[in-house]
Amino acid sequence: MSDKYSLLFIQPGVSWKSVPSIERMGLQLTRELKVRGYKITWAPILTKWIENEDSISLIRLARQEGFEVNPLILPRKYDIRHSVLTFHEYLGRLKCDVVCATGYKAGIITAFTPHKATIEVLRGWTGHTLQVRFYEFLDKLFLRKHDLVVAVSPTQREIAIRYGVAPERAWWIPNALDIERLPPAIASADWSEQIGLKSDSVLIGGVGRLSKEKGFDFLLRAFVDVHRAHPDTVLVIAGDGIERERLRRLAKRLDMELHARFLGEIPNGAQLISGLNLLVLPSLSEGMPNVVLEAFAYKTPVVATAVGGVPELVKDGETGWLVPPRNPHALAQAIRDALSNPEEARRRAENAYRHLLANFTVEKQVDKWEQALQTAVENWRIKRR
Repeated sequence: MSDKYSLLFIQPGVSWKSVPSIERMGLQLTRELKVRGYKITWAPILTKWIENEDSISLIRLARQEGFEVNPLILPRKYDIRHSVLTFHEYLGRLKCDVVCATGYKAGIITAFTPHKATIEVLRGWTGHTLQVRFYEFLDKLFLRKHDLVVAVSPTQREIAIRYGVAPERAWWIPNALDIERLPPAIASADWSEQIGLKSDSVLIGGVGRLSKEKGFDFLLRAFVDVHRAHPDTVLVIAGDGIERERLRRLAKRLDMELHARFLGEIPNGAQLISGLNLLVLPSLSEGMPNVVLEAFAYKTPVVATAVGGVPELVKDGETGWLVPPRNPHALAQAIRDALSNPEEARRRAENAYRHLLANFTVEKQVDKWEQALQTAVENWRIKRR
């Protein structure tokens, strides 16, 4: 087996209008590994065969990058035994040295793969339904079966260790950002006009899935106080999800319906970040949020909650404002402070940009991943003896 392994990357494939960060991060990583000589195959998990595979964003983009793509069809969505057997049959038709799994479904079914080295990538758990919480719990229990666990935040690494993964097999490799591939910035005035606002509107906003763990309800409550102090502010939220209608109703109940804009899922979320006067991340749980890295790259000031890997990025008083989660009062106070002190906001945004370049480059990430791949294979060999 050579040092340049053949790698299988497996994670759920979904039809998205925009490309979610979990897919952007995976494609970015595999693109750079391919440049360094690794053979990459993508295995998007589907629940049924579909005629138009390119409607699945991961399939479409992976093929555009020149990767081999072989979808894994798991028709019995939550039947673990059937899914494991199906995966074993699938794996028998492919040649690979290391299986890299992202997401609880991929993590569970690949944990029972004795003939290949396996790595599970932890990007966070959502727990948005009882059924999902149950399978995420199983995923945590099976983490110890993998030859290596790669967490994108120290918090998730600690969770893996708590569930029985040996510390030396639980690695922290943070997300990274290739700033050369970011779309050009769009001015705040241009964004305001695009969404039907006055060009001098002050845009604060969030970008992400509209689900409970993203904490957008706390942002809406905080915005009531912010708008009272800064009447020219508009709250812009880009994303879609099961909480969208509930959040709309909450905005109406708070009398913020005219001042909070829900853009839905948009294809250019990164460019929206470039046009915001302030990015707010009100999450209750996170891995290593890509939207914060993008804000750093565009020098957009950031207010965020201290969850998951966020404190590795946002250093309060240095690279942004950091507040406790579930606290709309603290969130509002930090937003008001950022808006009232534009010079300080610019200083922290400049620091954040330097922090990004010093610690979260793709080159540093891939260097660590090459070490992780070698370690996973060595752990697998030891296990087989």
